[in-house]
Amino acid sequence: MFERLNGDILFERRRFLKTLGAATAGFAAGMSPLGNAAHAAGEKAERSRVSFQLGTDHREVIAATLKPLQDEVGAAIEGKKVLIKVNMGQVVGPLNATHPDTVMGILDFLKPITKKRVTVAESTAGSGRSTLDGFKNFKYDPILKEHKAKFVDLNERPYSEMFIKDEKSHPLAINIIDDFTDPDTYMISATRIKSHNCVIATLSLKNVAMAAPVNHYKRKQAQGRNEKPLMHSGGNRGLSYNMFHLASQGVVPDLAVLDGVVGMEGDGPVWGTPIEHGVALASTDWLAADRVGVQLMGMNYEDIMYLRWCGEAGLGIDNLDNIDIVGPNPWTHVRNYRYHKNIDNQMQWILEDRAKES
Repeated sequence: MFERLNGDILFERRRFLKTLGAATAGFAAGMSPLGNAAHAAGEKAERSRVSFQLGTDHREVIAATLKPLQDEVGAAIEGKKVLIKVNMGQVVGPLNATHPDTVMGILDFLKPITKKRVTVAESTAGSGRSTLDGFKNFKYDPILKEHKAKFVDLNERPYSEMFIKDEKSHPLAINIIDDFTDPDTYMISATRIKSHNCVIATLSLKNVAMAAPVNHYKRKQAQGRNEKPLMHSGGNRGLSYNMFHLASQGVVPDLAVLDGVVGMEGDGPVWGTPIEHGVALASTDWLAADRVGVQLMGMNYEDIMYLRWCGEAGLGIDNLDNIDIVGPNPWTHVRNYRYHKNIDNQMQWILEDRAKES
């Protein structure tokens, strides 16, 4: 199965498998056979739900946010491996990582609906430091004492070759960790809402797309090569496109969990400062969750190009009029997050493109 998209030919076998699995799960849950599978297949569903809650306790508010999605998620994970993809691009930095209590809240939610051991995983970008060091540094150990879970360094997992584009818009081979394209894996993206130094904001898709390329930090035959920087080929424009490109090939979360109890503003995604926001949201439509997340950060969605392209390609719902909020009114809880100090540089190519189009 092939599809022409923005001049590129995309091989869609993996996306077809994930689409088929999503359609089956949705049908079992009494939903439309398209449901989220329609997003992956490029067909726009009519509406999506985003669950929203307020609170100051990460664990409690995350579990409460997920509760309205229990039946839908329960049907979708049946027969699948469940992987919680946390966010810790580096194994240091006080706000860099997903809060361990956020993971606890997700596991609390999952406990009644799955008996399988849940994988908590990440593939850090740092050199010479294992993801497992991050779990230790960020105090994840109590998770294993309370829940049937295991920690995994995804950089040590099998990977397969896919293609993005380089700075000249030529095909560029990149090795993507198989867990991110496995139709038998139900992937939960769990991240703190954060500002970013290249694409303005980190939300659920970026947590997955930028973790998918392997970091060969331990493999001598790969000379320690980290493939994540390949995503930046072509600068900020290239990064936005390559994240969209991977998403269009099925490298997306099945469930988005965004923790804004304490977000990060300023010089994210690692060295920003905390902003006590007191919000959390979740959705099985990751794009709808990210769309609401951007709005809650007080940022201009029209500037988050990788998300806009995903919306234009029908990978999810990004029209707020077509997103149903479960919970209190989120628009009375918008905070204006400070952008990264290099925001003018980030905006340069976007403004140039707009000028050409006008």
